[in-house]
Amino acid sequence: MKAILRCGLSISLAAVLIAPRATALDYPLSSEAIREAYFLGSGDPDKFALFLDKYTRHYTPPKSGVYIGVIEFETPYVLVAESVSQHANYHAPDAVQEFLGKPAVCRVRVEVYWGLNGVPSATGRNTHYPTNYTVHVTQGDKELRAKASWTESLLSPSSSPVEIGIAFNSEYDAGKVAADSAATIEVDAPDGSSFSETFDLPSLR
Repeated sequence: MKAILRCGLSISLAAVLIAPRATALDYPLSSEAIREAYFLGSGDPDKFALFLDKYTRHYTPPKSGVYIGVIEFETPYVLVAESVSQHANYHAPDAVQEFLGKPAVCRVRVEVYWGLNGVPSATGRNTHYPTNYTVHVTQGDKELRAKASWTESLLSPSSSPVEIGIAFNSEYDAGKVAADSAATIEVDAPDGSSFSETFDLPSLR
């Protein structure tokens, strides 16, 4: 009887040891992970938004002046879920076919707002708002090299939208991002100041 119990415990322990961690940066994505991302992205929007909070930092606006409002670190798992959330008539097998075995990226996004009296300016950007921000991503003493980067305007949610800020996006080869190490995002502002945020990748999916 004791031998049977020991055998059962050994099997259970082995299953725990070989089971993938649900909270580790997931790459390369398995078909099961893609399906899970599919159901996350196609499911309850509030639940999805709550999940994304772990990958996003929001900052309180100052009383006036340009400010960093958002920094995001998006993993391949998150990007699949986001892609699914934007599709109609799209099913789990479609997601597996689109993403399984394909190269993937981690994406960093920094949103800068022109700010006026503590809220995003609705007057649009004037030429005196500088846009030469620089974004660095490091793990330990190693800086990751972006494989792509671009900017896009942030527009006010109105019938006649105006630019209220700018977003800086950069993508990194997911295979070169260490899943067991934190990633620090440093933003160098045009005025010489810098701002950094660290994401604990081992605790993210």
